[in-house]
Amino acid sequence: MYTVFVAGAHGRTGRHIVKALLRENYEVRGLVRNESQRDNLQEWGAKPYIGDLRTVFSEGIDGADAVICAVGAGDKEDPEEIDHLGTVRLIEQSAMLGVKRFILISSMGTLEPERMPKILKPYLLAKRRAEKVLEESTLCHTIIRPGGLTDDLPIGKVSIRDGFTYSGFISRNDVAEAAVLALKLPETEHAAFNLIAGETPLVQALQSLK
Repeated sequence: MYTVFVAGAHGRTGRHIVKALLRENYEVRGLVRNESQRDNLQEWGAKPYIGDLRTVFSEGIDGADAVICAVGAGDKEDPEEIDHLGTVRLIEQSAMLGVKRFILISSMGTLEPERMPKILKPYLLAKRRAEKVLEESTLCHTIIRPGGLTDDLPIGKVSIRDGFTYSGFISRNDVAEAAVLALKLPETEHAAFNLIAGETPLVQALQSLK
């Protein structure tokens, strides 16, 4: 049994990740913020942990084989506290507890935030700070930078670029599938890439990274 801890497990993308992992028969642990979210995770078949990355948190990470971070600051939250410092806490605790694999769902535009809409800049700067910490860590990692996220049905076909991309959309379902596939594909190890809807089957696109 392969155990995966998902931070942001009840978020709009995180819940798709949890369900995709469960379909693949992973043992899933999910970090949620309240009891109603906890009940949802239990109904899906995951083991919930109530907590917040704004504080030191390790319960549920200990003994996990992999961590997938799908947290993100909302409109009324501080991106520096969540997208940067909260994610860094998760990275540091994962490394300390011997997690073998770490997958970060970040955002397209972190490499050149000045080229993106001004309203997004604080979020992109915070996410980029966390990316740098992960890149410099000892963790075997993957950084997925999706374009604009939609709630559309998955299409299973994408475009992957390792440079600068400034436009494009992708469904949360396809991002979730990419995160789960990354656990299995060695080509995604120590890789960072933009991900938008395209014409290449998802598995083939991920395998082309190396």
